[in-house]
Amino acid sequence: MLANHWCASVDATIQLRTGCNPLEKHGPQAVVVHADAWAPIDAVANPHDIQQVVDYEVIFLAIRRLEENAHCECLESSILEVMDAIFSIAIVTSAFISMHKPHVYNGQGTPAISLSMTREQWAKMRP
Repeated sequence: MLANHWCASVDATIQLRTGCNPLEKHGPQAVVVHADAWAPIDAVANPHDIQQVVDYEVIFLAIRRLEENAHCECLESSILEVMDAIFSIAIVTSAFISMHKPHVYNGQGTPAISLSMTREQWAKMRP
């Protein structure tokens, strides 16, 4: 949580072609995605205007678009795609994304990958 910041969050379960385990290469699997996008409260002059707030639909649609991707071994690649969408929202200054694969170990464990970064960090790593 960031004080004096709005946080738009999205939780979604998608069917993603991902993983390096041979069993994961036979088709999509459920991936639980959580994304937070933070914007300073003073960056939103009118919190009643959808054009001025953090539009969580941008985030949701970016998460859903991942289902169209070819198989990718690493969740990190998918996280970076969603991070790009979050930082396309001009007022967002930081973001957090996590992805969990609840079925990969048959209920015995849930592997997860997450990333938290600021706009400045994101800008430094983008081409």
